[in-house]
Amino acid sequence: MRAVTIAQVDAFTARPFGGNPAGVVLDAEGLTDSEMAAIAREMNLAETAYVTRTSRDGADHRLRWFTPKMEVEFCGHATVHAMLAAGRLGDPAMGTRRVTFDALVGLLPVTVERTREGPTVIWLEPRLAELSPCHVPLEPLRSALGLALEDQDASLPVVRTSDKDLVIPCRCLAALRELRPAMQTLADLGQAQGLRGICVTTRETVERASTLHSRFFAPHVGIPEDPVTGSVHASLGVYAFAIGALPRSDGIHRFVAEQGDSLGRPGRLTVEVTVAQGHPTRVRVGGQAVTVLEGTLFLPDL
Repeated sequence: MRAVTIAQVDAFTARPFGGNPAGVVLDAEGLTDSEMAAIAREMNLAETAYVTRTSRDGADHRLRWFTPKMEVEFCGHATVHAMLAAGRLGDPAMGTRRVTFDALVGLLPVTVERTREGPTVIWLEPRLAELSPCHVPLEPLRSALGLALEDQDASLPVVRTSDKDLVIPCRCLAALRELRPAMQTLADLGQAQGLRGICVTTRETVERASTLHSRFFAPHVGIPEDPVTGSVHASLGVYAFAIGALPRSDGIHRFVAEQGDSLGRPGRLTVEVTVAQGHPTRVRVGGQAVTVLEGTLFLPDL
């Protein structure tokens, strides 16, 4: 057996047992794909991340993520926090530092901001999301979600994102909280429609200063409900602008998004949208994180 050092980090929260839990293996060199998949199944978290060397121009590290069922394109906030805590990103002094990861989505830039006045914030900047009209039948999805027709917000569009997520607007927070999805049916529909996941979102929020509250389901990829989904919020930044939840003026607009409250793991994300000539040109997703567990996993010969 081999010993693998692993951490569990809660992302999008400053307190343990909130936000999104993820496993992180900082020294994954030599692990095979099947071993990474096996560790992810054993951890049974939404994602387990692996850091290795890279030969890709412009990248500092290679980063891979696995759900208990499959490899996914990107997450990252938990990984960066673990690297910071282990001193893998240089001197922890105040200021800004940048690192670029080689990921399935391509180059993934990350900025870490640390000041004396506030917490350390980790910003991921994926490629700009594109939204397209939804052309799949919605009634089967609504039924699988437990979302009544009258609780879908008909004044807002249902869209498919370039990350293959479906965004469905909900009328109110109470209706969102009451969703009780039929997971196997939802998994079958998600698989059949080629979706990564289904995000149900509402403009009614828990905290007055927030802009969106969401839930994210992806049972067909091994995540029945994700407590907090950083990646989908890159698309929700573009969506928030499209539905008029952000100013139309050029400049940088930030808003707070909520997720995880329904699972007892409240998470908060800061989404930054840069607008130029009336269109979003850049989106960053920011959040805090905290380590809750560090240990050794003994990997049998597979």
